[in-house]
Amino acid sequence: LQQLIYLYLFIFFTSVKIAIFAAAMEKEILFEDLVERANEKIELGHELITQLEEYRQINGVDKIQRKISQEVKFLLKVIKNETLKINHVQCSNLTHYAFLVEILKVQRDVVHLDCGFTVDGRSNPLRVDIVCENGLKWIKAIARNSKSLTDAAKGAASYGARSILDQAQEFVDASMQHLCMFKPPKVVFYFSQNIDNALIVELQEIGVEIASIAEPFECDESADITNVSTLNIDITTLLAYISNVCNGNCNWIFREGILTEQAEKERQAPLKPVLDNLFKDKRLICCETAYKSFEEIISLLAGPLEHQRAKELMQRVEVLPDVVEVPEELSVIKFSGKINQRSLKIFAFGMHMKAVTVTSNKAFIRSAKMQGINVPVFTHQARALTEAKEASGTPIQ
Repeated sequence: LQQLIYLYLFIFFTSVKIAIFAAAMEKEILFEDLVERANEKIELGHELITQLEEYRQINGVDKIQRKISQEVKFLLKVIKNETLKINHVQCSNLTHYAFLVEILKVQRDVVHLDCGFTVDGRSNPLRVDIVCENGLKWIKAIARNSKSLTDAAKGAASYGARSILDQAQEFVDASMQHLCMFKPPKVVFYFSQNIDNALIVELQEIGVEIASIAEPFECDESADITNVSTLNIDITTLLAYISNVCNGNCNWIFREGILTEQAEKERQAPLKPVLDNLFKDKRLICCETAYKSFEEIISLLAGPLEHQRAKELMQRVEVLPDVVEVPEELSVIKFSGKINQRSLKIFAFGMHMKAVTVTSNKAFIRSAKMQGINVPVFTHQARALTEAKEASGTPIQ
């Protein structure tokens, strides 16, 4: 009997040891699997940092790169300390940043990433993931699964958590406080997964547009100013509109390389139809400074046909006095080689008149942006007066 008891005890303890060993092996395998998944996230983080290098000139990109780097360092730390858990992989913000970078790639005229906007009644700034189209469009990237979004919208979120509908209302309210080109930026929520149709309708009723990478929400450039009734015409645009090169005479090789280049660009993408479409049903204005400078330039450089077109154009453009005081938005601007008094007067006039300035003076716009100032503009390629230069040029047969 005693031998049987020993035998049973031996079998029991052996079974326990086997079970403990099996559990340990399973835990080791699970940890190895977790490490593999974490390493995939780490590799993703490095790729995202590299991809963002080409966007380094955009405000906020360096901050996003630092945040991605912090996520990578955290995963490396918990792997090294053998404290890695499934939540560290599943809840990593790298998924959000990967989605953010994919959205960034399909946007145009991006001015800021992770931009903070002060909002009345809110103690901390509202963070907008991407500000693009020169400030006309705010994007929020949402990489959460559709069920959690729908549950939160129905009130099934944890205490204190704000639903996607709450966030949508907050974004729309904030956009009303930060006008761009005299109107609120459009708010677009990008979703990484399909969401419930009822939720889409509710978001749209609040005033949010819905988009995804598969079917990106796009808006052509001219649509950005369809609600603007007045255009401020810069000298550069007045000259381009009357130039021979924009009026059927672009098949030339000029002695001046810059003129030949502009003629080639005109053959590829005619500017006059773009401006005609832009000017349609709009009030066209310019300030006295722009008009006087335009007159001085054409008196020196324009040919007979360009003079005639100038006369016809100015019958459509209303010349108004310069503004006496520079608008507050431009009052802090610093002068440089790219920003002079004449340019400042022209753009200040446009802002004072609540008009979008049409211009090819991209140097001014870039310099202003570098000083944190966004000017409401429609930009186009530059075109110079060419009629008088045709005498020394070579026509293209």
